[in-house]
Amino acid sequence: MSRNTVLALCSIVLLLTSVATASFSLFLPPIEAEFHWSRVLATLPYTVAMIAWGVGSPLFGKLADDFGARPVILGGILIMAAGFFGMGLSQNLWQLLLTFGLLVGATIGACGLTTMTLLISKHFETSNRGRAVSFVQAATPLNPLLFAPVLFFLITAFSWRVAAMATGAMLLLVAFPLAWFGAHDPDTARLGLRSRVSWGACLPYLRNRSIIYLFLARFSCGVAFFQIAHLVALAYSKGFEPVTAAIGVSIFGASSVVFSVLAGWMSDRYGRGRILGLTYFVRGIGTLAMALPMPNEFVFYLLVIVAVGPTFGTVAVNNVMFFEAVGPRLAGVILGLSFIVHQIGSAGGPLLGSFAFDRTGTYDGFLLALGAILLLSGMITYGIDGRDLPAAHPAVSRVGI
Repeated sequence: MSRNTVLALCSIVLLLTSVATASFSLFLPPIEAEFHWSRVLATLPYTVAMIAWGVGSPLFGKLADDFGARPVILGGILIMAAGFFGMGLSQNLWQLLLTFGLLVGATIGACGLTTMTLLISKHFETSNRGRAVSFVQAATPLNPLLFAPVLFFLITAFSWRVAAMATGAMLLLVAFPLAWFGAHDPDTARLGLRSRVSWGACLPYLRNRSIIYLFLARFSCGVAFFQIAHLVALAYSKGFEPVTAAIGVSIFGASSVVFSVLAGWMSDRYGRGRILGLTYFVRGIGTLAMALPMPNEFVFYLLVIVAVGPTFGTVAVNNVMFFEAVGPRLAGVILGLSFIVHQIGSAGGPLLGSFAFDRTGTYDGFLLALGAILLLSGMITYGIDGRDLPAAHPAVSRVGI
């Protein structure tokens, strides 16, 4: 099977499995209404899922390093489907915590972006790896654009339980067969599975200054997910109508797809560190501008494109740099650890933004601080190039051929 076929099929699989992160906001209101829970209580399954995602990422990454990405992806899809089926049958909080929180949440690290990045990176050489990873990365923001209307229809026409079980069926009947045919490790990578490496083998890499900078930048990227979680509320705080907020969400999704592909292509041509730093600079400048008064909705849309649109381009380039920094035998673990750091930031950013809004009645102060953090991340990553990274470059190149 050609690597381009693997890329296409795996992109579709990731498009489908990304429903795990994009769907809960649609399930939240009917779950809250059915069980008569508070907003905090109804959100607990999502909180547990995000924690399980972070904890599970390095564990599944290590399994992918040791046994290949294929069995991890296939097993993850099956468990995620079981989680959505169980979610549709849940009758109380602990069952939702188990099904969506643990089963669905943890397996985001198995059949989501982390393992897909590892698999695709093995198939492509350095000269076009950025484009390939950014292409598969674009599937993540594309999911809510395509599937949110379908889920919303199922929830309103039938019930949230039917929508959850339909999601499980989609994963089982569509995503799993596509992954079965498409999620194959390259032959050179399978040969390398005969020699496994220990967890401790990643420690020297974690002491490298450039790797530390990449982890710090990934944390700031996670904090900036505040903008995604609060985008609708941010529009309201600027005095815009709900329709403007809804259009802003769609613009974010579309611009994320474009920036993801563009950042990967540019990183192949102009260098990973330069483009990664540039995405942070653009996001930082846009975020600072978001703290200023917005005269009309068109300025709001423009700032959504500039401040939030490059987010998944940042993630894609950062993923490629981690892979090339450590080589294919440890990339799963390092990528998994980086997603723990990212999830800590993405859990804290929205919370800090909410706290700032409750105290001041505006997001502007937090946006100024966040913009400064993003600019600092751009400064520490812009100068990173291959000579700064401790990668076993010959190993990376051989796997990519």
